[in-house]
Parts: sequence; structure tokens; C-alpha cells
Amino acid sequence: MKSFYVAVQIEENGKYYAYAVKVSENDNLLSKLEIKGIIVASIFETKKRTDEIVKFWNAVFISNGTYLFDSPTF
Repeated sequence: MKSFYVAVQIEENGKYYAYAVKVSENDNLLSKLEIKGIIVASIFETKKRTDEIVKFWNAVFISNGTYLFDSPTF
């Protein structure tokens, strides 16, 4: 069973954060990505590339002051 990784962006009260979700080719994507506040979902073949994107997005949120959390968790 092949796995993929989805980088997701979440918005809560005008603040944002991103994280990765592992999915398989057998998963129902609508069910797997039924996440409150989801605004972006981008699929990648490797965990490494997904992690790079998630870290980039969170760094952008931190730099522009829209990151949801006080201290980043990389």
C-alpha cells in the first residue's frame, strides 16, 4: 500500500499553522482531511518534501506575525 503526505494549512481566528498528514492510496481523502479550519491541502510523494513545505509555511506565518502559536514547534 503506497503512502503519500499532505501538507495542510489551518486557520483559527485569523492565525495560521501548518502540519503534515500521512495518507494511503486506500484512504478516503474527504474523510481523512475533514479538519476544522483547513484552507490548503497539497499532496507530496515524500515525507521529506512535505516537511520542507510545512516548515516553510510556518516560517512565513512566524515572520509575518500570523502564526497561531507563541513558540514554533519544528
